[in-house]
Amino acid sequence: MDWLTEIVSAHGLWLGLMAVFAGGVALNLTPCVYPMLPVTVAFFSGQAAGSAGRAASLAASYVLGISLTYALLGLLAAQTGAFLGSWLQHPAVLATIGLVLVALALSMFGLYELRVPTALASRVGQAPAGYGGAFLMGVVVGVVAAPCIGPFVLGLLLFVGQLADPLAGFLLFFALGAGMGLPYLLIGIAANRLMSLAKAGPWLLWVKRALGLILLGLALYFLRSLLPPFVVQWAAVGLCLGAGVYLGWVDRASHPRAWFLWTRRLVGAGLLVAAFVLTWPKPAPGPTVAWAPYSEAAFAQAARAQRPILIDVYADWCLPCVEMDHVTFRHPDVVAVLGSVTTLRVDATRGLSAEAEALLERHQVYGAPTVLLFDRSGQERRDLRLTGFAPPDDFLQRLRRLL
Repeated sequence: MDWLTEIVSAHGLWLGLMAVFAGGVALNLTPCVYPMLPVTVAFFSGQAAGSAGRAASLAASYVLGISLTYALLGLLAAQTGAFLGSWLQHPAVLATIGLVLVALALSMFGLYELRVPTALASRVGQAPAGYGGAFLMGVVVGVVAAPCIGPFVLGLLLFVGQLADPLAGFLLFFALGAGMGLPYLLIGIAANRLMSLAKAGPWLLWVKRALGLILLGLALYFLRSLLPPFVVQWAAVGLCLGAGVYLGWVDRASHPRAWFLWTRRLVGAGLLVAAFVLTWPKPAPGPTVAWAPYSEAAFAQAARAQRPILIDVYADWCLPCVEMDHVTFRHPDVVAVLGSVTTLRVDATRGLSAEAEALLERHQVYGAPTVLLFDRSGQERRDLRLTGFAPPDDFLQRLRRLL
């Protein structure tokens, strides 16, 4: 966040808020956000009731839910030292998210229609699933997207901690959420058009079913750490096979244009190919870093031996962590250079030990991925700290500066 420090120092907080807002807009390109788009479209197209004003106000409530989620998340993490994303490690949370996604998927298949209870809706004076429902859906989007946008949020947390200004921190995270919510605001304003498309023919039911299958895939993604690996693999294969055959050939939705038939066939064929790829034997992994679990004793031993130390804060639910592990930490040059470095790993997938929690609090680490680099005297090189994914060449430059 050096760029943000320079902007705020030279031009003031307001320009910094605009920069963070732009960053929030860009974060919509992260994969965790994609599955929430069909849910958003379905909600706004069904709730706008033909009124452009109501569509815009519903979208504003939706964006408010996203913005307040990140504003409160940022303040909570900064004040308590909570590890960003650690909420995702609890089996009950994972199971709840998975069940909610399955419920949303079944509603896409037309088995029922999800609505806010009438008694709850009447308290806010709106029709079922009105402004309160839009706000809650915004909160869900913020929670679901949190693991993907972690690196950006980590940098912003460190920046807010340096400002020591709670109001500025709240505004910065609110701007982040508002930026993420901008596309949804545009979707809400276009709800009238979406409603007219819904009347175009039964082919739109095919689209809804396809979106429901996407939600089932996302549910499997969240539940994967609770299931044996072979169950996850074959469940994914079965989902791809079933979805491919159903969407490509079984579903009877029609459209007068030939492009729709070709689209169905291509989608079905693509899913069948994906199922085949999932069953293909994986190549043997290349060289990898010799990780040792972090402990204070292991750190102290390396410091006494005057060896450089690398501590990698990792979690299976952190997509940039997995990418770093499969790309950078398997690169032959990186593995060779790290042979002269003590490599310790804090695995936060299923919780943190007391020693790991003390380390993260001491060094103000708010989430994964974070890579801490220590010189031969055991002092951290804060200028070399890494938050987020770094390709092998960039990471090698950091290591050379350390060595």
